[in-house]
Parts: sequence; structure tokens; C-alpha cells
Amino acid sequence: MDFETYELDKTDRTATPGIDYEHVNGTLHFKHREVEKEIVVPIIQRELAEDEKRDEVFGVKIFNAQPSVVKISKKDRIIVEIVTDAETKKQAEALQQLLDRINREENITYGQQILNSVMLHPTKNEDGEITDVTAGEAILHFLSVGWKVLFSFCPPPHWLGGIPCFIIALVFIGIVTAVVGEVATLMGCVIGLKPGITAITFVAIGTSLPDTFASKTAA
Repeated sequence: MDFETYELDKTDRTATPGIDYEHVNGTLHFKHREVEKEIVVPIIQRELAEDEKRDEVFGVKIFNAQPSVVKISKKDRIIVEIVTDAETKKQAEALQQLLDRINREENITYGQQILNSVMLHPTKNEDGEITDVTAGEAILHFLSVGWKVLFSFCPPPHWLGGIPCFIIALVFIGIVTAVVGEVATLMGCVIGLKPGITAITFVAIGTSLPDTFASKTAA
């Protein structure tokens, strides 16, 4: 059967082909036992004012079914409404900002890495909504800013395919592990714990919890 889009009677909401959507027509071919087909009508994106929302309508109809024994019911037309999806728009903007951030970080410099390590500012969540800095996040940031600055001296990931960054990061991880082990040994000595107990408590917590929180953040 054939199909095509068509313009409705002129009103304030009438969508115009070539401006609001692309006029399409063609033929749908159904195979044996096939009962569904999809008609794709491209919607033309256009700039909107801050509070403006799209609200236009147009029609799609089917006709001329073959062979002649096939009959189309009276429901041979459908009205399509073009509306603004605010949530999708927010998500698209958030995704674009994420892509822009990734592109910037691909060419990041040492200076920018250090600057990012000391910065604390509101962020955007997955829905595109701005999330302000909480008191807990601020406290954790100031308590860990020294470590952040230290690890910002890892070479930028785009240098030499990321090999220097990987090697220096392993060195820093080894240093942190050594610090955790030394602090745990001293605490165990002061408290009077056996080395084995110290290993499965302080050392295990100090090395495993950061990995747990990092994995949760990445997920």
C-alpha cells in the first residue's frame, strides 16, 4: 500500500512541510504473515526561545492497497503531533556538555589538571539538572585536596597513548599503599593488635574502600 504525509487545514497549530517536518511518501511492502510496518517522518529541528514550546500537527495517510482483495478500513489516516520533550532536551544538553568535556580533557594540560583538582563547583546530573555542592562534598573536598593535587601530577592521558599516565598512576598507588600500610602498622602497634588482625582490618579497609567508591562512581 502507498503512504504519504499531508498538511492539515490551516490553523495556528498546522505543521508546514519543509519547515516543521519533511514530506515523505512511498510504498509499504508486506511479506507473508507480516502485520506491521514503520513509516519514518523526519522532524526538522529549529531554534526555540527560552520558554517557547513546539505544538504542531500534520497527517499521515495510507491508500491504494494491493491486490484489490485487500481493503483498508476507515482508519486510514493518523494525526501526528510535534511537541517539545523537556526531559529529552535536558538530557541531550547534558550529553552534549559531557561530550564537550571529554573533548577538552583529551587535550588537557598539566596546569589544567592541577586547576581541576582544586576546583569545587556545582555539577549537572544525568537529567541535565544543576546539582549544588553539599556540605559533605565540600568537607570531603577540603580534606582530600592534597591528594587530589598530588595525583594531578600524573601525565595527561593523551600523552604517548596514555602509557606515562598509566605508569605514574601505578607509582602513586604504590606510594599510597605504602602509607596506608605504615599507618596501619603504627596503629596496630599502639593498640596492641597482632599483624594479621591489622592486615585484615585497617589495611583491608584502607585499600578496598577507595576501590569500592571509585567503582560505584564509575558505574
